[in-house]
Amino acid sequence: MVIAGWIYLVSCRAFLFVALSSSLNLSVAGNKRNYIMPELSSECEYSWTEKDISENFKDTLNLKRTNLNDLSVSKKDINLLFLDSLKAKASKNKLIKKIISFIVVNPDSSTKVNINGKNDAAFKEYSGVRIRKIIINKLNVFGSNINNPASNDNRKIYNVFNNTHLNTNDRIIRNNLLFSEGDTISSLVLSENERLLRNLPYIQDARIVVTPISDVEADIVVYTKDVYSIGAAYSYKGLKQGTASVFDKNILGTGHEFGIQVPYNSQLSNSPGFGIHYTANGIGKSFIIANSFFLNTLREKSYGMSLSRSLFSATTKYAGGISLKHMQTTVDFDTMNVPHPIRYFLQDYWLQRSFLLDRRKVSRIIIGARYINNNVFDRPFILQDSYHYLQNYKLFLGSVSYSIQKFYKTNLIYSYGRTEDIPYGGMIRFTAGREFNEFETFHQRTYLGGELAYGKSFEGLGYMYASTGIASYLNGAQTKQGLISANITYFSNLLPLGRNLIRNFFYLNYTRGFDRNRDEHLYLSSDNYFPGFRNDSLWGSQRLSMCIESVLFSPVNLYGFRFAFFSFADFSLLTGKGQLPANRVTLSGLGLGIRVRNDNLVFNTFQLRIGFFPNPPEFSRINYFTFSGEDVVKPSGFDSGPPTVIPYR
Repeated sequence: MVIAGWIYLVSCRAFLFVALSSSLNLSVAGNKRNYIMPELSSECEYSWTEKDISENFKDTLNLKRTNLNDLSVSKKDINLLFLDSLKAKASKNKLIKKIISFIVVNPDSSTKVNINGKNDAAFKEYSGVRIRKIIINKLNVFGSNINNPASNDNRKIYNVFNNTHLNTNDRIIRNNLLFSEGDTISSLVLSENERLLRNLPYIQDARIVVTPISDVEADIVVYTKDVYSIGAAYSYKGLKQGTASVFDKNILGTGHEFGIQVPYNSQLSNSPGFGIHYTANGIGKSFIIANSFFLNTLREKSYGMSLSRSLFSATTKYAGGISLKHMQTTVDFDTMNVPHPIRYFLQDYWLQRSFLLDRRKVSRIIIGARYINNNVFDRPFILQDSYHYLQNYKLFLGSVSYSIQKFYKTNLIYSYGRTEDIPYGGMIRFTAGREFNEFETFHQRTYLGGELAYGKSFEGLGYMYASTGIASYLNGAQTKQGLISANITYFSNLLPLGRNLIRNFFYLNYTRGFDRNRDEHLYLSSDNYFPGFRNDSLWGSQRLSMCIESVLFSPVNLYGFRFAFFSFADFSLLTGKGQLPANRVTLSGLGLGIRVRNDNLVFNTFQLRIGFFPNPPEFSRINYFTFSGEDVVKPSGFDSGPPTVIPYR
């Protein structure tokens, strides 16, 4: 019955999604036209005092008699004025005041020009108050506003879609709460829990509100807004090959995910392929994520499972994971006439312990251990200094890190209206390990690595994150597979331009490898700021890349679809021994594009990018127009994660 119900819901949702796509109507600003804007900046927030509101209460209630086209106030401002006036009027009666405080929540204007809104600020005044009751309030996917739960857009198309979606079960939400009835309020716990809920793949946004009942007791209202969990994706690789997939990220409101993918290639006899995966995002209140998968993607066959529990909050003490993966595929080295089959089994086990030192600073010491065992059963002949992933090895790693991490609460950075949590603080981590390899030269070798990261918002300037790392294997006094890396990420405060908002981004990456294996190189590709560019003959051991991007967030809202226009300038310098005569290669790119995203849906951000490369090297293949689905970028934080070898890419 559960499977039949799920299939029925999927069918209804798919039909309604097609209906929505074909019936969209654009509403633009102007007389007698509705212009749906993003949240106003902090400078434009409604800021009347309670006294002002009380004195103008009658005028507020009589706004319906006024020609709204003659006012310089939006419908949203009128709603805010009415709600605040209602609270002010009700303040004369204690009973009515408590009722109004419970059902009417002041909207949080979350679009800030400056990135300085700390996510625990709203809870500090209630620290130490006892939690009397926890209430779960689930908002509709379409037509609701997490920052103004009292408002709701009752368009018919929204109501139809909402009726085909099962909101996350109350039990699932309560399983993801870090507090219980009878606990005393901690601003750290509430802010961490709000962020934890927002990070769930089936939750679009969440807000926790404290409603005082007395001087010593308060009720906690947890507002959640789901994403419409049914989605689909298509990876285009040409007219004759690609991959189509469908998935549900919240099956029947359980928080579990199920997906199917079908790769095809008309040139292969075993086409199409098939893949399936199932993920339980939380087992009970353990915060353990379980995943299993099977993939038969024409040239590759793999299956496996994993169990993992992260340091999901600053107060979490233990984390760990188990991952098992069996892979069967083929490789086609340049020296081969035909591809050769490979088969291996990878095991990965890790454990962490976190010690919270200071709740105010949120400083922690985190220690971790990890064991990786790579068993290779079938492969072509390889040299001992090549293709490390095809070698039999056992790797033991340990790490210790010192971390300080808190968060700003903002938006319009990588998403288009939903709340985003931007980390600030710092981390220093040291990792050491021992590898036992099948090859005699590297039979026993030591790994050493160090990393440093820092991030902060600077008043009037914006936010900057910087990190650096250095690592290498040591075989006696000889270094092997070493690297040095440095990264800088910067984005500005929001800059208003009419009714649009602009944010500028800057990325800088430097990577240098030394004593790497003969197959390990740095490239210039779509993974390094150059979508649409490919040149397999360009590789080196040292690369400097820089990207400047300016994004204009449009206020246009088309049934939840929001638009961002961007322009970019990319530059990269690649040095080191390569196949070209020159020992230094530079590449630059210029262009513009548009991104479209609906935060109510689970689809990736749609991106259309037009790029121009003024000085492409010889043998380059260039696609000036690229259309892709982009994952929402999550900023790097200061959780150390399991002990790991710093990747070279």
